[in-house]
Amino acid sequence: DRSFGFLEHAALWGSLGLTLAIMPFGSLLVPSLSLGQAFLAVATAALLGALLLAAAAAIGAHTGLSSAELFGSVLGKRGPRLIGALLTVRNVLWGAFALALIADSAGLVSDRALGAEVRPLWVLLFGAVGLALAFAGPEFVVRKVLRRFWVWIALVIAAMLAYNAYSEFGVPTNLQRPAVGGWPSFWQAVDVMLIVPLLWLPLVADYSRHGRSVGTAFSGTAAGYFVGAAWFGAFGVLYLPAVETADIAGFVVGMQVGLIALVLLLILQVDELFANTASASVSLRTALPAAGARRGALFAGGAAVILALALDVVSYEASLLLLASLFVPLFGVLVADFLQSRGSAQLAAAPSALAAWALGFLLYHWISPADVGWWQDAMSWLFADALQLPFPLTGEVTWLGAAIPSFLAGFLLHTVGRVIVGWLRPQSATAPAS
Repeated sequence: DRSFGFLEHAALWGSLGLTLAIMPFGSLLVPSLSLGQAFLAVATAALLGALLLAAAAAIGAHTGLSSAELFGSVLGKRGPRLIGALLTVRNVLWGAFALALIADSAGLVSDRALGAEVRPLWVLLFGAVGLALAFAGPEFVVRKVLRRFWVWIALVIAAMLAYNAYSEFGVPTNLQRPAVGGWPSFWQAVDVMLIVPLLWLPLVADYSRHGRSVGTAFSGTAAGYFVGAAWFGAFGVLYLPAVETADIAGFVVGMQVGLIALVLLLILQVDELFANTASASVSLRTALPAAGARRGALFAGGAAVILALALDVVSYEASLLLLASLFVPLFGVLVADFLQSRGSAQLAAAPSALAAWALGFLLYHWISPADVGWWQDAMSWLFADALQLPFPLTGEVTWLGAAIPSFLAGFLLHTVGRVIVGWLRPQSATAPAS
């Protein structure tokens, strides 16, 4: 049922853009950048991220396909099932991460207010809410919940945070503070802030396929996400003095805002758990067509709860970011394929897509490898030892980020690869039989 218009897309992505997870990344930008430079980097990344998400939304609205079907279509006949399985794992893990972050923060809030952290209770409670929303489905959640009141409450809370940050940290005075230099440079800061929007790339089409038109899917997604990501990214820059940035839950609770505002802010983060759980259900049905919508949601939500209870999921953030980086060059491949074929799968071009995907992924981690020990060792062996190249490349080219070059590599390599495949196909067709 294609019932999403501009407001539905804007409400969904505005709500997801107002995420606590982006704030610690914003805090990394100072003092190497001045406050003004940091704000500009946040806004630039929010704009680039919003445009990438909007492009994914437009493709999803045009084709009516889910994310697993779209990303998988460029990889050949078995591609959708492969990507469906990969996205199921990705969505369950990020759902567990979102749940753990909410429960950790809620535990610190309850410890402050009641003297008891009771983290397992918060995991079960918020997990049940996220599962209930996933059971209700995107149509109900986006149209009846997010658009009607959820996003508006989030904006009120965001306005309260803005006032608090402005009054507490003396923004006009701090704007005059000079940058001290070092990491990150401006474009490295943009790359840091692009991490969070790029995490959502593999989910966008699962919701934009409900859109009534390509135009409203593009504009609503872009507008909603830009406002949310720029707003909360800027908060991260301002709330730097709160606590150590590695402690996301402590960072959130360390903000000097009212207890009621904190509680509401945590409740409003459940939309991220909903989005990951609902998308995991869709991806699972692509990988295993026999799985129904409710069984898929139950599996994804239950797995997220178990992982959040059993593991310190937040400590695995670097590994989750490594998994997420797979989809940056693959999205470039998808855009190239869509522009040349208008969304129709061309199985003969699948080798080109695989090569472009792999090379774009390696380029990403040549420039800026994920902070995972074994992976950094592998990339160091490949680039520094085997290929005798400077590693990581961002150490030599300090202005260079990884996300946009990786996306462009996937796009350009697959564009060229499809041209070559198209040129070879008639050659082979007209070759004389031996």
